[in-house]
Amino acid sequence: MVECSECGKETMSFTCKYCGEKYCSEHRLPENHNCDGLEEEIEKKKEESQKWFEEKEVKNPAPSKAQPKKPSLFEDILRTFRNNATLSIITFTTFAFFLQTMFGGSLNESPLSYFVLQSQLSDVIAQPWTLITVMFMHGGLFHLFANMITLYFFGEPIEKTVGSWNFLKFYFLSGLAASIGFVAVRNILSLYQGVGVFGPAVGASGAVVACFAAVAMLYPRAEVLLYFVFPMKIKTALYAFGGLELFNLAAKAAGHTLPVIGGFASSAHLTGMLVGIWYGRKLRDKYANQRGVFDLFGA
Repeated sequence: MVECSECGKETMSFTCKYCGEKYCSEHRLPENHNCDGLEEEIEKKKEESQKWFEEKEVKNPAPSKAQPKKPSLFEDILRTFRNNATLSIITFTTFAFFLQTMFGGSLNESPLSYFVLQSQLSDVIAQPWTLITVMFMHGGLFHLFANMITLYFFGEPIEKTVGSWNFLKFYFLSGLAASIGFVAVRNILSLYQGVGVFGPAVGASGAVVACFAAVAMLYPRAEVLLYFVFPMKIKTALYAFGGLELFNLAAKAAGHTLPVIGGFASSAHLTGMLVGIWYGRKLRDKYANQRGVFDLFGA
């Protein structure tokens, strides 16, 4: 038996782990004998806890407080081109045109003549890469502008629908098909018109027309300006464009050159148009429930 430090009663004793004194069963709990040791222990725990949080905050700052690394201008540009195939094509094609102007003179007389498509079959067999490289050559600033502004408006809706990689495949395959169509028609015409029908071709028009046709299949009610002048529904504009190109091709077959449009590579345009119609119908069936409204100036 030991005397309780609180009430003095002699009874079975309990030792307080905070202050070390002996207490009876009634006063054994720290709160029942106003234990000073308990208060000291609580203060000590608070200090240790606060110190632990401060150290952890210094060693492992919260993600929200960590400053993200700001990308450089070069990284920003690379990311933009990587995520926008249409813009990449426009930039590269424009760069190729300025290379043309640096060499000056006729394309046929410059080192870049190796990238111009010649319609004679023997030339194509000797330089097959020109079936693609012709897409980066243009006959003048207006030719470049007309193709690239059209590509910007009609390429982006397709790219947003199918993704950049699939858009690139469509663009270059339709350009290849347009080049083959141009060479085939010129060689067929030569069978009864002679060698006079042969001539070089430059421009991305075949692939650009394919983009135009594909968008017309996807968004037939969209409003556009045919040749940047005549307002009409895009599907109507597509068929009007096709009709005019057919008429121009028929005139060439008959040995006549029409004013203004007589210099157009109608066979390449019509081939690109057919490829675009085929692809656009495929996309229309596949993405029937996912298409929004096409806005020419904010697609």
